[in-house]
Amino acid sequence: IFLRSGNLVELYAHEADLNSRIRTINQNIKNAKDLEQQVQEVELLVEQIEARLFDREQRAININFFYDLEDRMEVRIANISQMPSEDSTYAKGGPRELKLHSTIAYNMSLNGKFDEILRFMYELYRVEPLIRVADFQIATANLNSNEGELEARLRLVVLAEKANP
Repeated sequence: IFLRSGNLVELYAHEADLNSRIRTINQNIKNAKDLEQQVQEVELLVEQIEARLFDREQRAININFFYDLEDRMEVRIANISQMPSEDSTYAKGGPRELKLHSTIAYNMSLNGKFDEILRFMYELYRVEPLIRVADFQIATANLNSNEGELEARLRLVVLAEKANP
């Protein structure tokens, strides 16, 4: 015992390391319960998200989506344009870089009453594609418009399929 006492500190450290590994393995065993079912649920969610993505190459279809919303709501889209590149926040190297998807940014001007504009923005939140209102400005409309009508400028970010490099 006396001859091996020099290894005692090292052996205690090794024992503590092995006990830590055992606790980690036991915790992983507990966390792995129903793992297959959870993986299937995640794969289903991924499929649902992919079904909601815009395709960057289908510019006319994408813009017509917003005009279809206009037909259902009581606002008038004065101008809408798709930006040539994705939103820098979500682009490569951005603070919220997306690995699996890209984004399409739109600038939109629309006219309507305040509550109509708010309903339109709520509808953007509710629709199938994943749309984020990144910027919102509102001002009184020009002199030729109806009483109480406002002009809103929106910057929209829509989740899209990954752009080809």
